[in-house]
Amino acid sequence: MKTERFLTIACLFSLYLVNVARCEDQASQWWLKPHRMLQTNLREIDATMDVDKYIQDLKDWKINVVKFNVGGIVANYPTEVKYHWRNTFMKGDLTDTVLKRLHAEGIRMAGRFDVSKINEKFAAEHPEWLYVSEAGKNVNYNGQVHTCLSGGYQQEYMYKFLAEALDRYPLDGVFFNMSGYQRRDYSRNYHGICQCDNCRRLFKEYSGLDLPPTQDNSAVYRKYVKFTRDMTTKQNNKVKKFFKDKRPGLMLYVMDVIRSESGAPLGRGAYYDTDKVKSAMLTMGRKQYNNTANHFFEMPYRHAGSAPSLQARRLWAQAVNGAWLGFYIMGPLNRLEDRAALNVLKNIYRFHEANEQWFLDTKPAGDVGVVRRGGNEYQGILQILCEGQVSFDLTELDPEQLDRFPLVIAPAAGGLNREETTVLDDYVKRGGKLLLTQKVPKYLKSLGKVKLLESRPSEMGAYVRIRPEDKTALAKPSLDDLDLVFLGGEFQVYETDNDVAKMLRLIPADMFGPPEKCYYRHVSDHPALIGRKHGKGAVACFTFGIGEHYARWAHQGHAALLLGAIDNILGLERRAVVTAPPLVEINQRASRHGKFEWISLYNHIGQRGNAMHMPVPISGIRIDFKPQKSVRAIRLLGANQELTFTKRNDGRITIVLPPLNHYEIVVFEYQDERD
Repeated sequence: MKTERFLTIACLFSLYLVNVARCEDQASQWWLKPHRMLQTNLREIDATMDVDKYIQDLKDWKINVVKFNVGGIVANYPTEVKYHWRNTFMKGDLTDTVLKRLHAEGIRMAGRFDVSKINEKFAAEHPEWLYVSEAGKNVNYNGQVHTCLSGGYQQEYMYKFLAEALDRYPLDGVFFNMSGYQRRDYSRNYHGICQCDNCRRLFKEYSGLDLPPTQDNSAVYRKYVKFTRDMTTKQNNKVKKFFKDKRPGLMLYVMDVIRSESGAPLGRGAYYDTDKVKSAMLTMGRKQYNNTANHFFEMPYRHAGSAPSLQARRLWAQAVNGAWLGFYIMGPLNRLEDRAALNVLKNIYRFHEANEQWFLDTKPAGDVGVVRRGGNEYQGILQILCEGQVSFDLTELDPEQLDRFPLVIAPAAGGLNREETTVLDDYVKRGGKLLLTQKVPKYLKSLGKVKLLESRPSEMGAYVRIRPEDKTALAKPSLDDLDLVFLGGEFQVYETDNDVAKMLRLIPADMFGPPEKCYYRHVSDHPALIGRKHGKGAVACFTFGIGEHYARWAHQGHAALLLGAIDNILGLERRAVVTAPPLVEINQRASRHGKFEWISLYNHIGQRGNAMHMPVPISGIRIDFKPQKSVRAIRLLGANQELTFTKRNDGRITIVLPPLNHYEIVVFEYQDERD
């Protein structure tokens, strides 16, 4: 008996130690929580900056991580490494001064290093370190000469000043800029494959082949691409080991936090940033994501900023999807000469800090899972969902991920392989609702016996007929005045079993000129939407690229067909039903511990063509929400107020919001189960 008791106590103590170690490990990996980062790309002249003002601006913005130039092209500390250029504008030790002030304020510093270039004075002494263009020349850009990853500078010498910096300064993280094999300069001039002796030797050892003289489509060049990829991976691992051995708790960009930038001057579509962060976060695993909104308009115009509303949209997409906020500027904030966006962005940073408890430990909670595949087909579906206020998240074809969603959309489904199709069939059988587009996958079983009779190529003058019974089934008021939508792409003709529902009909291409002859003579029996119940679930498939149509033409009819299939053909009961104009985008997240859920709203109304204006308020937005637990309070984080509410007999809560200005988050706080 005593032995059993001893073993029980020992086992419990071991579990306690494991949990303590796990908690300590998570605490040491501070970067896994969403942070508010400012990337201060220092120019040489910024060594003279007002440090007091710099620190005060960071505090005003509520920034808690700074990316700060430490070394590489220019050392912002008194380096003693011979081939490491010391900032000639610096008096004293800028890195030491700033780092001590940052840590005193609870702000972390990630040291930025750039080893892709070296001062021309040092380059002249070590030509074996340098990149050699296809023309046999080095690249000297404003006195800085390109180095090569294969050369001794990046392979060996840089570790001297990296070790020096780490030994001197308790940096919290490290960022390497422009790593890998660079072929272009800052003016985007292409100089080609590096032809240096080191690249020739290493590629020969790697492949037994001579280095290709230029980029082409040859087998040798493809081998070279693999060589550069493998060399870069090897170098990244070497750098990671160096840093982690020297400072185990150091955060490394790329290894611990995945970084990207958004800097296109006009953006890349209203929902580009939403797609970018959702797709990145989907594959993060035990990492975090930091997409940095560039202040500058374009690289040649680094002192002129992009539109404030464009930069705000980029930050907001990061914030409401659980990622870091990131803003990238040249020099300190107070030295910017285009400050138009600063107050707008500062407000988002301050909003994030004031509401940290609702941001820091959340997970996606959308009603619909979307498989990110299919190019324009996917992009069009993404736009329809955003404009239709359907709360969605991206998903991989993994059973555990799929089961989180009552409905899943797989765009361009014809390309799915046997294994992927089996996963979807099993999802439907367990009770999932599945919407496919473009084509039925070859191996799909949940639609029964489906035989492809014909893939009709795109024809001018073709349509999809919306019959009265289709309108009843789809149940979208916007279809009342539409008896057809145009068909501008490929259409699949299928033969199916009798238990497959067949909706919509193909109108084959017919006359469209002259006007006197503009009428069609035939409506086929070929369905444009088919569906079937399977197991506990159901599946439906559009037999044409409905997403591609919306991506190209944005016709309201195609959007209504897709939303009708989601809501009424497959019968998704959305937990979040938002009634708002199409220019309001929503996102839904929930506490990982079941304490709350929230719906974010973003006002896109300020975009007009290529102009990005600040939005005007939108009134009358209504939310019907079906909570998972008893709701204790409903909070508007932006307006800083609580809303009164009444729970309906069907378990839903209906609220009408005050006018939406730029953005808002509605928090549904749940009752504590212990109350």
